[in-house]
Amino acid sequence: MTTPAAALLMLLFATPAAPGENNLTPITYAAGYIPNVQFAPFYLAQHRGYYREAGLEVTMDYTIGPEILKMAALRKVTFASADPDAFLHAVQRRMPLVHVATLYQRYPLALIAKEDIFTSEKLRGKRIGITGTYGSSYLGLKAMLAEMGLRLDQVRVVSIGYTQVAALAQDRVDAVVGYANNEPLSLKALGIHTFTRELQKRRFPGVGIMTHPEQVKDGKKHVDAFLNATFRALQDLVKDPKAGYEIVVEHYLPELKAEDRYAAAYAVLEASLPYWQSTYQQKEGWGQCDPKLWENLAEMLAADQKNGNYRKWATHVDRSFTYGK
Repeated sequence: MTTPAAALLMLLFATPAAPGENNLTPITYAAGYIPNVQFAPFYLAQHRGYYREAGLEVTMDYTIGPEILKMAALRKVTFASADPDAFLHAVQRRMPLVHVATLYQRYPLALIAKEDIFTSEKLRGKRIGITGTYGSSYLGLKAMLAEMGLRLDQVRVVSIGYTQVAALAQDRVDAVVGYANNEPLSLKALGIHTFTRELQKRRFPGVGIMTHPEQVKDGKKHVDAFLNATFRALQDLVKDPKAGYEIVVEHYLPELKAEDRYAAAYAVLEASLPYWQSTYQQKEGWGQCDPKLWENLAEMLAADQKNGNYRKWATHVDRSFTYGK
């Protein structure tokens, strides 16, 4: 679903080509969510002219949900972002997709609680709130419990929709499944201190970028151009997040100018910076994560879905792109 505000931002993002720039190649990127500070690298790449320098005219699409994978498979959009487990599910259903880059070096999913209850003894029997018993959050919950030596039937899983902050603040649950760069910040703003626990031994890759295999085959230069411009901007953000944030707010997310929202959204951006980086990225460049993370995810999915084909993840992940190595 595309909101009116998102539609307006699509128009602002896809500004008309200047004279002499009519040879720009049109590119559509499906972000998978509403306009948000998490897309700051794309906004910054647009504002600083990195996409135009690369010969591209980029439009952002804010369709929400699993439809974006279908859109990429049908080539209704050029690129799309989704959680890596959703991507692997899609290719198992024979959707023609290839993963070309990783944005988040690891997945920021976390268990969040008011008390440090993250041991098998303390967490056993506790109420854990989750959006629903499906998708990336549910898979991540099972993985985090397994690391603590627990099964799902040894805790009380409660579907709470997108009410993690309220549910924990009101003690309707003992812990929630959320994101380390999101809910803890919202709870802190309410004066509530939290503890978090992420995957530690068998981490998963974070959100990435995917496209149709034919795009890689026939338009590789456009794939590399888009990724180079995007990761150039991401690197800028890591070096100077404050300057990048001010540009994003001024030109793309003016609703964040409100005093109460400005600091909160910047805190989310700051909390996201560590997830865009890793020891592997510092050594190998931007764009790919440690392949061990893909192996961890594939093993978890193979066991969870009782389907060994998930272990063939490398068939669907093109790791040839890197930036800044």
